[in-house]
Amino acid sequence: MSKRFSNISSAAIDGRALNPIFRKTQLKQLHDALSDKASEIQDAIRNDTGHTPAEVQIEYWLAMRQLTQAYTAIDTDRAFHDEYAVSRGQSASQAREAAGIVVIHPTRHAFFACLMSALVPALAAGNCVIVQAEQSLLRTPRLVLDVIARALDHDIFETTTAPVNESDLGHPHIRVLQNGSDGAHLSHHLVSDPEARVVAVVERDADLDVAAQELVRARFALRGRSPYPPDVVLVNEWVKREFLEAVVRHTVRFVAEDGKKTPPLTAPGQSLSELVRTEKGVNVLSWSSAGAVVEVEDRKSLLLRRKVQESCLLVHAVTSIDDAIDFSTSNTRLGAAYVFTKPSAAKYICQFLDTPMSFVNHVPTSLLFLPMAPLNTSVDPQTYSPYNEAAFCRPKGQFVAPAAQENVLAQLLQQASPQQLNTIGQQALTKLPVVKRVRRGIEHIGFFNHGVLTGGVLLLSTVLGVTGVCSYYAFGFVRGRVF
Repeated sequence: MSKRFSNISSAAIDGRALNPIFRKTQLKQLHDALSDKASEIQDAIRNDTGHTPAEVQIEYWLAMRQLTQAYTAIDTDRAFHDEYAVSRGQSASQAREAAGIVVIHPTRHAFFACLMSALVPALAAGNCVIVQAEQSLLRTPRLVLDVIARALDHDIFETTTAPVNESDLGHPHIRVLQNGSDGAHLSHHLVSDPEARVVAVVERDADLDVAAQELVRARFALRGRSPYPPDVVLVNEWVKREFLEAVVRHTVRFVAEDGKKTPPLTAPGQSLSELVRTEKGVNVLSWSSAGAVVEVEDRKSLLLRRKVQESCLLVHAVTSIDDAIDFSTSNTRLGAAYVFTKPSAAKYICQFLDTPMSFVNHVPTSLLFLPMAPLNTSVDPQTYSPYNEAAFCRPKGQFVAPAAQENVLAQLLQQASPQQLNTIGQQALTKLPVVKRVRRGIEHIGFFNHGVLTGGVLLLSTVLGVTGVCSYYAFGFVRGRVF
């Protein structure tokens, strides 16, 4: 064990943070300390990021809300009651224990909220925490980490800018990699992929005004640096014009409300603005201080293959739902998807999009202030946080009494008669009951089944109409010949 984190390792071995009263006290101290520094923290965020006052306040509120919820969720009486279940002769099949140490690599975007999204559940679960922060001239990371270090017990929390190696810990741990990882993804690593693409699908029956408002707000918030705004909006070609008009209208409104002065396209390296100027089949519909709206006609354009981290909303037309799905899933697994359409079509689209989570007719604001969820995981439906206490624990089930079948099987192993063996043999061969097909109402008919039925009704109506007209004239012709 390295001397660098000997205090952390010792505290993890001793189980210093496992006591529920201690955990609750630490969360209370942290909440108090961050509350006392509210103005300084928000000023630092504003100066470092250039975010609007509303965005700064929302980030601070989300971070503090996570603390409040974690503090409230710890029921000390219940925790002690569950801890001594075995002593009362009761099983604790769902028991879990803290991993011991959690190493957090926080992301740069919305640093305060993203850090707290992992730190709070790690502490609430009873872990010691090490934050490996990047060296930076920004004020927010230094200020926030200093406040946290002063508030928490020095044996359960520490920060460093140097790499934390496995040999430095000498204890089981979980590593939170919010900026992704170039190495192998190990079982104790919670790895986010900030480069995972996010797609929005706008169908022809969607509320175009709502879709435009939600997507403009998501793409232009936080100067476009969140990993969760749509990297491309796939709009049905039949409503493309109306949707683009709504997007431009809400873009103008966004500029008027937020009054942003910073240039929208300023990413390092080959920025999106450079690609927009050089790519063919690109129409710039709006370019303002808040962001740009760009229509990309060429499906092979590089603009449709990259992760957007700037205030630029890219729109591309598709011919159908299946076209949108095929285009979305032609690359790697998506980070998230936003689907704007009626529920029947949304069910089909969400089912076939390759993504861990889809949102129908809305974009959660909280999601924009959080890191990309670890690979193949979703988010908490109440808080949208990508982490929970269970992620920082290990199963530790404790079973006092065997299940009913275990007594029978144990007796058979010890001394079984041919009749008993024949009985369990017959039970194993018993046929399962036939599946009963439930007759479903019209409201449960699938999306494409609705289309087939509609087409059938139209065809039948046409045939009956033509048949009726032909019968009428035929009857008149015959009647004239006879009379």
